[in-house]
Amino acid sequence: MKGYKTIAFNILMSVIAIVSLWNPDAELPDAATVQSGLDATETAIVSVWGIGNLILRAVTNSPIFKSSPDA
Repeated sequence: MKGYKTIAFNILMSVIAIVSLWNPDAELPDAATVQSGLDATETAIVSVWGIGNLILRAVTNSPIFKSSPDA
């Protein structure tokens, strides 16, 4: 999956250009606002990851690498 960073960057820059075209008075967020959003996103991802692990552990009753508890 080579080139995904380039595609993501170009999509981001296109969205910024379209927003500035539709609303020329709009200001881009400052660094503190962007960092706050990134921190919130990171916290959400880690929370979902932890909850997913707890759910998987709750529905799993076999030891690791074994298909059933008796095997």
